[in-house]
Amino acid sequence: MSERTKANAIEGAGFVGRVDFRRSRSGHRLWSKEQKGRIVRESLAPGARVADVARKYGLRSQQLTQWRRAARSGRLALVTDEPAEFVEIALEDLAAHRKTEAKIEMVVG
Repeated sequence: MSERTKANAIEGAGFVGRVDFRRSRSGHRLWSKEQKGRIVRESLAPGARVADVARKYGLRSQQLTQWRRAARSGRLALVTDEPAEFVEIALEDLAAHRKTEAKIEMVVG
């Protein structure tokens, strides 16, 4: 990969900071799960193309597609830099609920 391509990958939109990776004994890059999650999240953004995001990070689009499949199946967590959103929970008469079976229901989205 040329120096210009590396600079574009590092300064590209969707990721803040340096892209550090290790190499295996065979010379293949070893991406952390966090890095994979960030790259996959960027590729899932509206209007993003897999080939463009893969090129930005020096990947092959087939590799990024594999990571996207892993994310869809739950084997790879998507990482975000945005702060977590918390929902306030209001409890009513806690003593009355202790004697009966309580079910907690969580709704996402």
